[in-house]
Amino acid sequence: MSEFTAIRPNLEVRALGPTVEHLRHVMGFEVDVHEEEMGLVLLHRNAVGLAVVRTPSPAVNETTACYVSVTDVDALHARCASKGARIVSPLTDHPWGLRDFVVEIPGGHKLAFGQRIPS
Repeated sequence: MSEFTAIRPNLEVRALGPTVEHLRHVMGFEVDVHEEEMGLVLLHRNAVGLAVVRTPSPAVNETTACYVSVTDVDALHARCASKGARIVSPLTDHPWGLRDFVVEIPGGHKLAFGQRIPS
């Protein structure tokens, strides 16, 4: 049986620049591939990858585009807040054992970041 080892959400936007710069400077992602002509940027932070794709009619999920599991969600939340990220759901402990928050990035996509907490 094949083993799935990673997932990379594709985030559609009208303009690559604002979204890529936000992901780099606020969230700490690094650019792996930047193909301006193709309208594609691949980024990563640790083992998590994101693709930003330019399109004239971007689709944006109403809820979140993805949920990213992290270690030390409090430190990431503090980084996002200090860099002026648009936090649309505050850092919250949920009864189902997760602590998380949601950030809206340029282009309208919402990314959830969280970690398991002891119950």
